[in-house]
Amino acid sequence: MKGIYSKSIEEEISTTFDNLSKCEGEELTKRCGVVFLKGSGKKSYRRFVVNVLNKTYSVELESREVMDLISGKPAPKELALVILRYLTHSTGGRASENWIPYEKIPDSRKYLDLFRKNVIRPFIRTFGNNPEKYELACKRIGGKKEKLGGISYSFYFLPRVQLLTQLWRSREDFSQPAANVSFNSSVRYYLNARDLLLAAKIMVESLENEAKKI
Repeated sequence: MKGIYSKSIEEEISTTFDNLSKCEGEELTKRCGVVFLKGSGKKSYRRFVVNVLNKTYSVELESREVMDLISGKPAPKELALVILRYLTHSTGGRASENWIPYEKIPDSRKYLDLFRKNVIRPFIRTFGNNPEKYELACKRIGGKKEKLGGISYSFYFLPRVQLLTQLWRSREDFSQPAANVSFNSSVRYYLNARDLLLAAKIMVESLENEAKKI
């Protein structure tokens, strides 16, 4: 997505790596629910191990890369930035947990059009007339079915960041399908509105990619 980065995404990733290198690893482990590993001597390394949905990524501080631990491939740039921002932006706060829509996230107003364009519309386009495939895709990447509006599934996108996807199918009265993505209320202590736009976009893309395998 253009126009949402203060510089280029590559420069933001580099700057966030700079910030992360100054952080205390053990402190982030507790705050973010991740694993910090380090070695000394000839095999000196420092890395964070972070779960994202049903995958695991390694944040390599020496080589400044974010890698998929199973495939060994670099994470997509948007996902790499979200993971890095999660580690560096978090304050570790907690709130009484409930689901909040994107428009209730602080400073989200300027991103609402992008949220609709890059999250809600693709969600409806892919699954609006195929709720069965939506449910299968949700289950395949670790979604938990919730008794909320529409067909609802919750996900641990990151250890402290939960997303709720909801799909309302079209009905015989010719009403159009609808969809939404919400967040746990503590999310504001871990990512900002821009980062959550990216997280929701990645969430929908993950469901779309899984649906292609069904």
